Amino acid sequence: MKKNFELSRKSIHALSLLVPWIYLYNKTLCFSLLAGFSVFYLILEVLKLNNKSIFLNHWIAFLHRDEEKSKWAPAPLYLALGVMGCLYFFPWNVSFIAIYCAGICDIMAALCGKKWGVTHIPFSERKTIVGTGAFFLTALPVCFYFLPPSKAITTAMLGAFLESLPLKDWDNLTVPLIVGFVANQFLY
Repeated sequence: MKKNFELSRKSIHALSLLVPWIYLYNKTLCFSLLAGFSVFYLILEVLKLNNKSIFLNHWIAFLHRDEEKSKWAPAPLYLALGVMGCLYFFPWNVSFIAIYCAGICDIMAALCGKKWGVTHIPFSERKTIVGTGAFFLTALPVCFYFLPPSKAITTAMLGAFLESLPLKDWDNLTVPLIVGFVANQFLY
């Protein structure tokens, strides 16, 4: 997989980091944007699966892996649902940790894993030890900012472990919600 292709795909994840700030500004606007994106993406996917092409399908196809060009590609939808779930169920600081892990840490895991990852995780052929380590190290600063040290390390390790599981696109939903749940238990 080309580096530019993966970077383009992961740029969508990076956009999720804007969400907590929009939420602070206006909760209704934030949920409306996320819900609108989800419905819009769902419509594009249905059109794609039914071979109904519109001009945006070509742009979306650029971001799809080969196996996603003719099949359901739920990753962006799962990410939006995971982010909405965090904002709905958890306070802002917990949501920020969880969304950061789903967005930025996932990007670092993918990019570092693709570039330097040689040793694959035994139970997950697409994930590498380097990628998992990059997730953990990237999660630490935000976790340390909001959590006591031992709990920050535990939360970062949990996020890295979840990201290493062979969940395919489901990690976009499970990582933010489970990391958020654990961080919330630690803080409250």
